[in-house]
Amino acid sequence: MSEIQTIVFPTDFSEASLAALSWAKRFAAILDAELHCVNVVQEPHTYAAYDMGTVTMPSLEELSIGAQSQLDDFVKEHFSGATSTSVAKVLVGRPANEIADYADSMDAAMIIMATHGFSGVKHVLLGSTTEAVQRQASCPVLSIRSE
Repeated sequence: MSEIQTIVFPTDFSEASLAALSWAKRFAAILDAELHCVNVVQEPHTYAAYDMGTVTMPSLEELSIGAQSQLDDFVKEHFSGATSTSVAKVLVGRPANEIADYADSMDAAMIIMATHGFSGVKHVLLGSTTEAVQRQASCPVLSIRSE
């Protein structure tokens, strides 16, 4: 009997991230793999303005609980009736680092994620989580360009 494989599908719940969803489900079915749907919460920063004082941000625990609830709903909506097993996991930290590290810890067969495909100034300003994951991951990364 073959070992169960893992595919990691990161999402930020945006329409763009949905571009890779059908690919992730398809590969999971073909490989009879467990599909790990992950969302990364970044630690909140405290901002201060001279005229407003300190702006209160939600705690990391509150952000994580909210993200887990949203991720559970996302999985229920998009993975009901899927032939493969799915796991919903919230990670905390810098998105690219956490996605690559999680895939390594799960010995993932691959990561399937969307990319905006920005270039020029937009790429410089917004960066690319997908590009950073591709540089850091030890497994293959399939990036699907969103329209």
